[in-house]
Amino acid sequence: MPLRCVVVTPERTQLDREAEYVSLPMFDGELGVMQGRAPMIGRLGYGTMKLQTAAGPEKYYIDGGFAHVEGDVVNVLTGKAIPADLLDSEESRQSLEQALELPAKSPEEAQLKATAVMRARGQVRASR
Repeated sequence: MPLRCVVVTPERTQLDREAEYVSLPMFDGELGVMQGRAPMIGRLGYGTMKLQTAAGPEKYYIDGGFAHVEGDVVNVLTGKAIPADLLDSEESRQSLEQALELPAKSPEEAQLKATAVMRARGQVRASR
């Protein structure tokens, strides 16, 4: 029996697919999930979620959030899930340049800049 991957955004259930393998962009690295994995909850980073399905590989840009694995179900709660082939690499690079130019004069501005840079770098990686 394959995994079931469910991706939920604030607007709707973005994805509900069976997959043989799911790779998640965690906050501190990448996590691969196969059938029979131990239960876990983790913080997602900004980057590419990869699925190996019967129809072939699929890739999505994931915009942070949380992942919950239990049984053979992978639940992803995220702000955005965009198919990677819909991302424009030039637009993603421009977003990164703009994020790098943001001011960081206060701790709050520094945190906003760091988040914007991580988000833009994740989009650049996913758009390749």
